[in-house]
Amino acid sequence: MKSGSGHHSHSHTITPTNANQIRPLILVLGLNVLLIVVLVIAGARYHSLVLIAAATHQLTDAAGIGFSIAALAISLRPASLRHSYGFARLEVLAALINGMILIATTMWILWEAIGHLQHPTASDGSAVSVVAVLGGIVSLAAAAIVQRSGGKGLAIRANMYHFMADSVSWIVTVFAGLVTQLTGFDRTDPIAAILVSVLIVAATWNLITRTAEVLLEATPRSVNPQSVTEMILEQSDISAVHHLHIWSLGSEIPALSAHLVFGESTDLHSAQEKVDRIKELLSSRFGIEHATLETECHPCETPEHSLKG
Repeated sequence: MKSGSGHHSHSHTITPTNANQIRPLILVLGLNVLLIVVLVIAGARYHSLVLIAAATHQLTDAAGIGFSIAALAISLRPASLRHSYGFARLEVLAALINGMILIATTMWILWEAIGHLQHPTASDGSAVSVVAVLGGIVSLAAAAIVQRSGGKGLAIRANMYHFMADSVSWIVTVFAGLVTQLTGFDRTDPIAAILVSVLIVAATWNLITRTAEVLLEATPRSVNPQSVTEMILEQSDISAVHHLHIWSLGSEIPALSAHLVFGESTDLHSAQEKVDRIKELLSSRFGIEHATLETECHPCETPEHSLKG
């Protein structure tokens, strides 16, 4: 059998996130901007660090949503000769930037909170609680809007992490306001700010890890390379699989390349039918729509995983 590359009956264009996911984010961005204005005014009026911290956090939310909207819009552009995979990975980059901004602002909030623990300032507990309830309503509404959009990419997931962390943060803030109002304990506000910051960092770290995995082209967590190899070797006439690489073009776009060794008696037509069958199984079993399979009938001269910097 003559060696060669598996035939592609489809375009290399990667279908990105649906445009319908952008509209809910625009609505949520508007809600966040309005909430930021309310938080800044209330935080200054009632001398509440936790509200100022919340306003800063909402500002990073707004920036993150803006990054996500821009990335999703650009990702809808078709592939080109220079960008043959399209722009789907921009969504991942936006999620990483979003997470890093959130971590940086959280560190600033922690610094300020520690200072207020040493030198506490009085705050209006009842007013803080009322504003926190409003913030919680906005965060829950934002989470519901984004969830109904049906998006599963990292940019959408990044914003969902934000909104869920916000919801928990507002609960802590309401509690802090009530404690301050009932007991007069003037360190409740910075303690609440520290708790909120810890929750935000915990929620963000997993997101940053996943975006880094995509950018480093690690094997997606949802795909087991050993299972893929076993599935391929179950097909008749295939004696070996090597140079197997599985990575992600975007947060929800796995890709694969591999060399398949056929017996010398296998003709090119039969090998092509087998390659097409394997691609169908990769799609149905593992969700891998983009696969490049090279067929061989003799030992490959290229060393396994010969990647050099």
